[in-house]
Amino acid sequence: MSRGKVPAIISSMMSLESDDTPMHIGVLLRFQIPANASSTFMADLAADFRRQSDVVFPWNSRLLSRWVIKTQWQECQSVDLSHHFRQIGLPAPGGERELGVLVSRLHSQLLDMERPPWECFLIEGLEGNGFALYIKVHRALLDVAGGAEVLYTFLAQSKGDSEVTPPWHCCIDADSINDVPQVEAWEDPVAAATGLGKAITRLVGAGIRRDRTLAVPYRAPRTALNGPVNRQRRFATQRYDQKTVSELTRKLGGCDDTVTLLYLCGSALRRFLKEFNALPDEPLVAAVPQSRVYLSDFSLAFVSLASDEADPLARYAAVDKSYRAALAHLADVAPELRMAYSLAASAPFIASQAAGAQPWMPAMFNLSFINMPGPIGKRYLAGAELVALHNLSLLMPGTALAVTSNYYDDAVSIGLIGARDTLPHLQRVAVYMGLALEQLEASI
Repeated sequence: MSRGKVPAIISSMMSLESDDTPMHIGVLLRFQIPANASSTFMADLAADFRRQSDVVFPWNSRLLSRWVIKTQWQECQSVDLSHHFRQIGLPAPGGERELGVLVSRLHSQLLDMERPPWECFLIEGLEGNGFALYIKVHRALLDVAGGAEVLYTFLAQSKGDSEVTPPWHCCIDADSINDVPQVEAWEDPVAAATGLGKAITRLVGAGIRRDRTLAVPYRAPRTALNGPVNRQRRFATQRYDQKTVSELTRKLGGCDDTVTLLYLCGSALRRFLKEFNALPDEPLVAAVPQSRVYLSDFSLAFVSLASDEADPLARYAAVDKSYRAALAHLADVAPELRMAYSLAASAPFIASQAAGAQPWMPAMFNLSFINMPGPIGKRYLAGAELVALHNLSLLMPGTALAVTSNYYDDAVSIGLIGARDTLPHLQRVAVYMGLALEQLEASI
């Protein structure tokens, strides 16, 4: 039996965990059954999964304790696979709506924290001879597993590879990931401290001046997006052609494709809130985590979505300017201090939640926008091609919307998770994101 400590950033996040704000995330993988597959394809796939019942580290680990200071993992000697893996059927006709309703319900259910905190569902009955795999894991487990890539690394890279490997047989070597930021040692502590001081001074000054370029935490307008959060979730998706998004970014001079996706979020929410006569005069603010692999190299950028700007091109330019300012602001903070800096920015938010004062606190941000890594090249499972994947993020207290994007097979996949009671019409936001893309194309 082995035990390992959990990084401080994860322990801080877990201090916010409750039945209403569980810290699990998910991924929905959609597949196309091969045309020449046998009629028992789904039964055979499920049997292959069940046959491989031995669970490797860290999928066999549970959280021994969840105190903020002493959070630890405990390796279990045995794992009941029948609890963690289940095969279910989608109600006819098995379309997008039915799949969305099912995944919303599955994502709303709490993980059993007395067991290893993950579940996997094989979903059959999708229209067009398809099926799906929905995997739900506690966010802390991903850091131990080596990052979000573990959610798809079990897939084959060749259609002819018929060997079936379940997710709980995979753990990736984080040191082999090329894009993991390497945090250098403290080469110049004085310069690092000076840079941190300048960043804090700049942030405070921007808040006092109400700078509309450098977005400041706790200056976000309080909207319906900051309403109450319970554990019931609603899930919606959107998909774009990657070339279209990249071409728009190039034509408009955007920093990178993240600007275009943030613009689509802001534009969709502008239209959504206007329908309810609830659009604030101040621009919405998105929290954009910059770490894609570890929470331990976590840094947080705050970006204005310029939702108060009516003109699409002016709105895009404002989002781009704010995103560039946020990245430049973080660049002035030494890499070894960025996690501490982001934790310090989050401290009032965490403290208000612990004290039960969150409803009276200024909104730290209105929504989170997270870029998750996606697989490079096509992937397969028992010869079935992966046609789409969507990530499902977690919700923080007082923030009822989280948007996640990733790239796969020349497409940008968007997953939206919202608090069901606060945002009952989440699908509209997804539809409006598509309309915003069309409007932006027409504008140029």
